[in-house]
Order: sequence, then C-alpha cells, then structure tokens
Amino acid sequence: MKYGKLFSLILFSGFIGLQIIACSNSENKTKKQVKKENIIVKDTIKLLSETPAVFKTPESVKYDKENSVLYVSNVNGKPLEKDGNGFISKLDLDGNVVDVEWITGLNAPKGMGIYKGILYVTDIDELVEISIREGKIINRFSAKDSEFLNDIDIDENGNVFVSDMRTDNIRILQNDVFKIWLQSDEIVSPNGLYCENKNLLIGTKTKIISVNIKTKLISTLIDNTGSIDGLEYTGDGKYLFSDWKGHVFVASIGKTKKLILNTADKNINAADIEFIRDKQLLLIPTFYHNTVSFYKLVK
Repeated sequence: MKYGKLFSLILFSGFIGLQIIACSNSENKTKKQVKKENIIVKDTIKLLSETPAVFKTPESVKYDKENSVLYVSNVNGKPLEKDGNGFISKLDLDGNVVDVEWITGLNAPKGMGIYKGILYVTDIDELVEISIREGKIINRFSAKDSEFLNDIDIDENGNVFVSDMRTDNIRILQNDVFKIWLQSDEIVSPNGLYCENKNLLIGTKTKIISVNIKTKLISTLIDNTGSIDGLEYTGDGKYLFSDWKGHVFVASIGKTKKLILNTADKNINAADIEFIRDKQLLLIPTFYHNTVSFYKLVK
C-alpha cells in the first residue's frame, strides 16, 4: 500500500511538472509572438546624417531618380515676399552639396514636382517650369487670385496638381493652361499632395482626403491628422506626413497617427518631406534650421 501511494505521488508530481513546463512554453511562445508583432507594426526612423547649414530657409526636397540628385527649394526670405531671393539647390544622395544656387531668379519657391525632364516649382502665385537639362527657367504660369501656392504632385498623364493653401483649392496645369481644378468645403488649408493610382491625396488642416481624379469624388482617407505639410507613401499601406512644426507621423488608412519624429522642442522644423521608397530614405528640410536631414525608415 505504501508503494502504491508512493507511485501515485510520483505520477502526480510528474503531471504537475509537465503542466508547469507546458505553461512556461506557452508563455514564452506568447512573449515571442508579441515581440514579433511589435516588430512588424513598429515604425521608427534613424538619423543618418545632416547637411551643413548652407541653405536659406529650405522648404521642400525633391528626388530626381533619373539623374540621382536631390533638389532643395530655398525661400531665402519671407514666404510671401516677392524679393527675387529664392533659389533651388542641388544635392547628391549622400548629402553632399553639388550646387547651392543651381537655379536663381525665384521669389519664395516651395513645392516641387518632376515630369519628363521638367522641374515644376510653386512660387507664391506662379507655377515655374525649369528645364533640368538646361538648368534654367523656361516658363512661368500665373495663378489668378492666388495667394499661397504650396505643394505639387504630378500624375502619370502629366497633370500637374498644385495646392493653393490660402484660397482653399487645388489647381491644375493641363495643356499649358493653369486653372482651378477643385474647390470644396472638404478642402481646408490644403498643402501636401500625393498622386496614388487614379487618386489625388490631399493633406488638409485636419485630415488626409482622397479625390478620384476622373470623377472628383472625395473621401476621407485618414482623419484627425492635424495640419499637414509634406505627404508621402511608404509602399506598404502607410503614409508619412510632416506638420512643419517639427513632427513627422506615420499612419495607415483609418488608423490613429503615430509620432516617429519630434524636433519641435529643439526649434527644428520639418517642412515638405521627401521619401525615396526603394532606399527607405526620408529627407527633411528643416526650414529655419537651414539644413536637410537624412533618416532611414526602420520597420
């Protein structure tokens, strides 16, 4: 009888031990799973480098894939002052300055876009065409009743969309005619633009909206964003946007924004950002800080 009790006790202890091991393995597995999921959803950025402070109020950066260079628009004065001080700089992809004053003769250049060898730049109430090959201004399109032309993006058909921030509309350059394309109660203080497939995404004062280019049907893509300066797509269902003050956020459609950069406490702005998708490289013009910062997006 004593041996029977002893044998039962051994069996019971073994059972308890197996249960503890099983629970421990399950807990470890859960921890590993949570850790893996956190890696998947956690986007951060890592500072790679920052250029010398050679710019004069840099507002926007644009990547020229064909020529492997970056263009930087320099306000060099007040954003709405027609003083002739504005210019475009040229950088290489390592952040080395190729030509500080590559294009001059502008007032307060801001957003930029590229299509078939032409660099388009907003300049207060004008849209300026620059021949990249010739390195000179070749045309200017006046925007009647405009007060603050800001960002640019261009669709696959060469339609040049421009946000008019003060008069709450989107303009278009089409067949050398520059006119208002869309005005709506949904478009409040529009700035950052991004062409995605058949839609134009617009960063407004409070949200990112999507407009079907053909039908002009408007829908909300991401709500409660706050004011948006630069707007870019990461390529995996997420959007990057800056607010000029010094913050950069990432968000998915219908999801809450997540802060991934805050330099506001250092009085360093984050203006019209650029994102090079195949390099996962985020470029930030720092406006009054007079540099361009290079960050790597880490997923």
